[in-house]
Amino acid sequence: CATTLADAMTMSEARYGQGVSDVRVDLVNYATQFVGNPYVWGGTSLTSGADCSGFVQSVYRHFGVSIPRTSAEQAGYGREIAYEEMEPGDLVCYPGHVAMYIGGGRIVHARSAKAGIRVDDNPAYRTIVSIRRPW
Repeated sequence: CATTLADAMTMSEARYGQGVSDVRVDLVNYATQFVGNPYVWGGTSLTSGADCSGFVQSVYRHFGVSIPRTSAEQAGYGREIAYEEMEPGDLVCYPGHVAMYIGGGRIVHARSAKAGIRVDDNPAYRTIVSIRRPW
């Protein structure tokens, strides 16, 4: 019997109490291992290059979660949550861009061709359109 990401999070929180589940920690650890890799417009490869939406889509796919391909579609996917409710693994959506919140006031994202995949310290570095929980 396969365990979904949501089921695993519920079981993890039951084991460890409220707070960051081990699945969220795994998601962040997986996503951040690609920091330094290139940004490629239209790309979905975590190693040879991805754009912002391809990056988060590929990270989620690794955990068996299917999310839409484009940042515009991702900005409307899942459940919207308030900024104050953000937890690691949630998507921070901007006009034409998306990042993954990793906790501690930081995001990981495929920022630009110049910057590549990187961690930044301010999720509100530009106007936030929506914060989404995709599961």
